[in-house]
Amino acid sequence: MKEFKPINSQQELERLIERYFDGMTTVEEEDAMRLKLAHCPWSSQAIDDAKAVMGYFAVHSCQQGRHATRGMGQRSIGIAASVAIILAIGGFAIWHQQQASDICIAYVNGEVVRDNDKVMTLVNQDLNRMDNATNAMAEQLSSLGEALELDNE
Repeated sequence: MKEFKPINSQQELERLIERYFDGMTTVEEEDAMRLKLAHCPWSSQAIDDAKAVMGYFAVHSCQQGRHATRGMGQRSIGIAASVAIILAIGGFAIWHQQQASDICIAYVNGEVVRDNDKVMTLVNQDLNRMDNATNAMAEQLSSLGEALELDNE
């Protein structure tokens, strides 16, 4: 790896951060910036944002210049565990959807109604009441509109 000149001031670091987010840094500059961010004494909006984005808020001073790596075995176990979790969640969701697809439950005056036919009857009754109320409102608005037209004549 080609060495990049050390970052000696907060302004140099902030310029490098700006270039990094503009996609204008080299790999060497990026490595130097990451190392400086992990251990710099400065704080500004740009520096704090870069630390948060790059995850360096958790880096300890004893890890200077070293990158944490996981072996292939650990990586494989992590991937397998992730796949197992995804499959388990997917399986549960499908099972739950099949179990819950034929269930209708209504709460009427604090009582639970679980009979699908009774629930559907209650829903139809409520929809009919809403339809009747809508028709009554439409008639009242129409009458009001006619009355306003008569007043304007």
